[in-house]
Amino acid sequence: MESQKLQIPCPLHPNEFIQRAYIEITSGQQLFCLECILSNEDAASLSSKLKTIPDLIDTAANFYARNKQSIDLGSQIPPEYIDLLSGQGEKLEKLSKHIELEKKKASDIFDTIMKDAVKMISEKKNEYLNSLDQQLFNLRYWYIFFDKQLKKAYPSEEDIPFLFPTKEDLTTKLGKITNATQLTAFVRNLKEDLNEQKIGNVPGGDLDRNRKGYIQTLSKELVKVENISPSYIAGEIDLSGFKSELQEKITDLLGQLLVLENPIQDVISSNSYQSKFVTGEEFEMIKQWLPKGTSFNPRLLYQASKHGFDGNAFHKYCDGKANTITLVKAKFTNSSKVVTIGGFLDKKWTISPSYIDSSKAFIFSITSKTKCPVSVQSQAAYSAAGQGPTFGGGHDLAVFLAGNATQCYVNPNSFTGTAKLVPEGNNNNKNPFGGFGFGGTLSYFEALEVEVYSL
Repeated sequence: MESQKLQIPCPLHPNEFIQRAYIEITSGQQLFCLECILSNEDAASLSSKLKTIPDLIDTAANFYARNKQSIDLGSQIPPEYIDLLSGQGEKLEKLSKHIELEKKKASDIFDTIMKDAVKMISEKKNEYLNSLDQQLFNLRYWYIFFDKQLKKAYPSEEDIPFLFPTKEDLTTKLGKITNATQLTAFVRNLKEDLNEQKIGNVPGGDLDRNRKGYIQTLSKELVKVENISPSYIAGEIDLSGFKSELQEKITDLLGQLLVLENPIQDVISSNSYQSKFVTGEEFEMIKQWLPKGTSFNPRLLYQASKHGFDGNAFHKYCDGKANTITLVKAKFTNSSKVVTIGGFLDKKWTISPSYIDSSKAFIFSITSKTKCPVSVQSQAAYSAAGQGPTFGGGHDLAVFLAGNATQCYVNPNSFTGTAKLVPEGNNNNKNPFGGFGFGGTLSYFEALEVEVYSL
């Protein structure tokens, strides 16, 4: 079977058919048409991570054939897990109705601005509506995934064909698929099994015991997830003045137009934060440091290597945004060690030169796993045109963006424990990048990358 013969329309480009599947486990885009590949900023790198559906089937079928004999039959599923799945129909129906209302809300907002720019924004509209459909898909897949894990941990004889399908079984299932949502679930299912093979091959590992422990954890998370109702809220955008700015700012403005609140997270966790140097585990550490009640749904606003090592670029993408995390990949001048440092600000960045008052701001070092709370609230951050994200008076963390040779420094002043951001023995009062150097305890570094996320 050739992948071109599937004839499954692409959700983002309805006139194109899906050609490839992303081979790594991810909560992001999984299926790609030719237009998806060509329009990607890093098409060359992306192509190496794509595989045709028939190729994926071959890989999965070989895996199932090799592992069919390793199952443990006869175990009974605990009743509390069965009860957890028993209410899925009602929950899905409730979410489905809610999602339809949210889709109408999103459609109404988009229709207002589509009169003179239908072609330009229709693709973005499809993306938002698909993201709502994805919420329903995510909850449905939570139930599917949980059900499958139960069958793996407590299999019966009739579960064998389901758990270990042949290539012919998989091809038959593929032939019955009629839309991208079904194909996404099919592909995800195969990749999860293949990925589990790697996990299960850990020397000395007890896969059965680990799986049952995982099910216990998963069941608790499912209880939380099944009662979530994701909703879009309209951003503060002047629709009357939107048309005049549409041509220049279409991508940025549509990215701010709607924000999905209370999203149902994908059951398969992954680092979906788009960071080039911070892992999902490190994001979770930052999450634990945030003020109580702060939502945590990181969305990339600014990335220096993409948008420019320039303070004005930072302000273009980040001004007016509250609850932001700044991440810096820093190389201090007297050290060969590259560290990750940053800061959190609950107030909005602005282009007007002024200090920003905050009792909740903090700076941190992911490398040393250190949080430094603000001690001088009136100087929690400093914002000015042409200057990158800067924290403290003096400044504790100054990210002065000026081309790839960024000139930045750490200087203890308005936060408790600022010195812990600096590698041991790295104090350097002389500016190695040119210009004048301030005295005291300044430690200069080069920002190899800077990223700012809204929460």
